[in-house]
Amino acid sequence: MIFAVLLLFTAGCATAPRRGAVRGALSSQAVRIDGKSYIPLALIAGYYQARCEWDPVARRADLIKENKIFAFYVGMDYAAINGRPERLSSPVVFYEGSAAIPADFAINSIAKVLSPPRITGPRPPVTQKYLIRKVVIDAGHGGNDPGAVGRTGLKEKDLVLDVAKRVKNQLSENGIDVVMTRDRDKFVPLEKRSQIANESNVDFFVSIHANSARLKGAKGFEVYYLSTAVDDNARAVEAAENSFLKFDDSSFQRHNTDLEATLWDLVYTENREESIELARNISKSVDASTSLTCRGVKSARFYVLRGAQMPAVLVEIGFISNPSEEKDLKSASCREDIASAIAEGILNYKKVYESTDGFTQ
Repeated sequence: MIFAVLLLFTAGCATAPRRGAVRGALSSQAVRIDGKSYIPLALIAGYYQARCEWDPVARRADLIKENKIFAFYVGMDYAAINGRPERLSSPVVFYEGSAAIPADFAINSIAKVLSPPRITGPRPPVTQKYLIRKVVIDAGHGGNDPGAVGRTGLKEKDLVLDVAKRVKNQLSENGIDVVMTRDRDKFVPLEKRSQIANESNVDFFVSIHANSARLKGAKGFEVYYLSTAVDDNARAVEAAENSFLKFDDSSFQRHNTDLEATLWDLVYTENREESIELARNISKSVDASTSLTCRGVKSARFYVLRGAQMPAVLVEIGFISNPSEEKDLKSASCREDIASAIAEGILNYKKVYESTDGFTQ
């Protein structure tokens, strides 16, 4: 199956940028991976008002604009430009939910074939839609669904509810209205959680969970956004968090066919950029402010995120199956540190979102 992504880039000038402007705009988006400079293909597509198509079977990412096609294969050090092969300086990699290509090829070779869009007219003023005012904090599990249970009896449902309440307090003190999907030990069906968010007209949805693994040495936190799981660990976490569907006695439909999966992915393309940015900000803050090991930003298909009609992420705050982390997670000070870091990540996202008119500058 192929997933299509279309991102629009709004330039701040009246004419198409010169080659030097292209170099500067794209260079600022480069990231270091294994000591080499890369640029995510989704950002390149946004700059050129092109589209990306991802084939997870072939692990092929295409950059398409009009009749021009750049084909890239994850793990391979070549590209095809309208079928003509060209060597890359390093292999294509998969980075935070998107294929990323060597920066030198993105800046030099693509610019020779594609031209940035010509933008005319004045830049629209900042409007109310670029403000973050209200969010949903979702404490996972609850009631007859305990979630993961640690070796000494710590229940995920109790842990994440405590952390979620602490996040709410931090955000409320900073002027953000917080809606909780649950504020006590009760079970809330999946469709009800997203319904609460949709009916509350919130700006984004953050679901808080604790991880578990068969290997007791597994540790650290990770942040997910809604998309295809791309590695075995993400698939395992996805399966674990989705397993509590067995506690849901509602008539919620749980089909998972290839067609549904494709449509699901396309529906959430609109919110994916914001979800990734939110996930990155939370991950960066938790990494900087706690002693937890950072496992990165990842993607998976979590049912709890599925119905939310806004940017949404799921935070795994640690491995309850790890004896050392379970001990730490029992501590009120540890929970407060984690909650403060999550809140700080959300506030950092808010600051950047509002200052860039919703990431359009």
